[in-house]
Amino acid sequence: MEEFHIKACDLLLLLKEEAADISSEFLTNTNKKETEDMQSPRGSLQYNIQCLARYNRKKFSELKERDCTDLCEEIDIGKLEDFIFRINKYMNEYAPDQRDLKEYTRIISTYLTFIAKEPLHPPGMYVNEIHTIFENGGVYFCPAKSKHMLEEMSLCKYCVCRVT
Repeated sequence: MEEFHIKACDLLLLLKEEAADISSEFLTNTNKKETEDMQSPRGSLQYNIQCLARYNRKKFSELKERDCTDLCEEIDIGKLEDFIFRINKYMNEYAPDQRDLKEYTRIISTYLTFIAKEPLHPPGMYVNEIHTIFENGGVYFCPAKSKHMLEEMSLCKYCVCRVT
């Protein structure tokens, strides 16, 4: 069976085009929230939401500035399509009427997984009351990955984090 691939540089250029289509109003509101956010207690749900929002804003900006100089890898189209199917299904369930948020999240998640090769959730984010996603020697670890990998449509399958 023949496998189809896309060059990482072509995927990056496509993601940059899609990022340019995100409404400026959505991005302005997203950036405004960062300055309004008070720091919530570590480990709280609100802390994780703020941590993820900051990470996503940073990675979205990084994506828009990134060039193709170091991207020569081929990406399996089947894996890319499966990943996008999973993220869309997740976002349709948890943010059904938020088109910009869904696109924003899909673009960032695709970038993190296939281009940046960084975790879908930020290092320092709590996965339970005491454990966080962390980096050690350039390798990322997630204490919750082994649990969530078992879920049918889990995105953990594609995350670079290793199981602790």
